[in-house]
Amino acid sequence: MKILSMITLLFLSLSVGAQTKKLKVEPNHSTIGFNISISGFSVVTGKFTAYEISLDWNEKLTDSSKISAIIKVESINTGIPERDEHLQSADFFDVTSYPNITFQSDSIKKIDYSNFEAHGTLTMHGITHPFILPFQIVKIENNTIGISSKTTLNRLDYGVGSDFNHSSMPNFLSDEIELEFHFWTKRRKE
Repeated sequence: MKILSMITLLFLSLSVGAQTKKLKVEPNHSTIGFNISISGFSVVTGKFTAYEISLDWNEKLTDSSKISAIIKVESINTGIPERDEHLQSADFFDVTSYPNITFQSDSIKKIDYSNFEAHGTLTMHGITHPFILPFQIVKIENNTIGISSKTTLNRLDYGVGSDFNHSSMPNFLSDEIELEFHFWTKRRKE
């Protein structure tokens, strides 16, 4: 009887483990966007167009799920090439020294039916801090999962533009950056 129970437990654990989907974000159907207030008068929006994001997703064991992201800073696009070049410079992201923004989750916590939090570390401009990424599952069909997220971060926590001063306007840039992500996944080839 004891052996039968052990075999049953082993079978159940293997069947649960088999439900982990190895996915990646499809950039053609996804967006990593941001916006920042300019002196309280206006808002500049932008996005990053080059990135690799993988997701190991287990719907039954979300604690064992993982998100890993590498965003290429040189792909920043605000619609004005001169501004993008300035953002890539040492005044802001310093893309030569720090070419990537990375996020690695340690755990994913289920908040309710469709809302989750990825707890991990975010590294930007050579500085790493703990970071919680809230997200929502908007739709699931086989290996295609729709994920949406809205959150904020303080750019000064990561030293982005901390020494930049506008020539005529103090507090030209907001410290808070609003982030908005929309992801579409597909199966990842291992």
